[in-house]
This record gives sequence, structure tokens and C-alpha cells, in this order.
Amino acid sequence: MEQNNQYYQPNQPQQPQYQQPQYQQPFYDPTREVMSVGSYILMLILSSIPVVNIICWIVWLVSPDTNKNKKNFIKAIIAIYAISILIGVISVVVMAVAGVSLAEIGGASLY
Repeated sequence: MEQNNQYYQPNQPQQPQYQQPQYQQPFYDPTREVMSVGSYILMLILSSIPVVNIICWIVWLVSPDTNKNKKNFIKAIIAIYAISILIGVISVVVMAVAGVSLAEIGGASLY
């Protein structure tokens, strides 16, 4: 006589079977690669040529194939230029106002 050691519950609901998630290889995006030193040097040389820099910046910023590092670098350069121009304009206005004030104090006529 064989003895059955299994415990049986006839009315218990079956628990759902979970599948392990399948991990896929991450999507390769060439625009997220690290830029080489040579790429930075070429970008800086092109950015130092007066009219070519603006054309290159526009092309690089609009192109969907441009490296993300390059786009961020150009955005930073444009921000620094904008801040520099703003500081320059403010300083010229302040100096002009100071010059007019000093001219009036000295008794010189501006008219």
C-alpha cells in the first residue's frame, strides 16, 4: 500500500503565475556618445571664425543628428555671449549716466 503525502485543497483559487520581465538591450543612440578631444578642438576652431561660427551653431542646434554634448556646449556659449552683451550694455548705460552727471556737476554744458 502506497501512502500519499501530498496535501490537497480542492477549492483554493490558483495563484497567478508571474513571468520574469525580459530585459532588452538598450536602444543605441549615437547622439549620446562621448565626444572626443579632437571633436571639441574642431568645434572650438570653427566657433572662433567670425561668421562661420553662427552658421555652424545654427546647423548644429537644428540638426537631429548632432551630439547632445555639442548641443549643450553651444547653448552654454550662446548663454555666455548673451550675458556678456547684457553686462556690456548695462555698463555703457551706467557710464553714460555717470558721465552726464559729472559733466553737469563740473558746469560743462552738454547743449
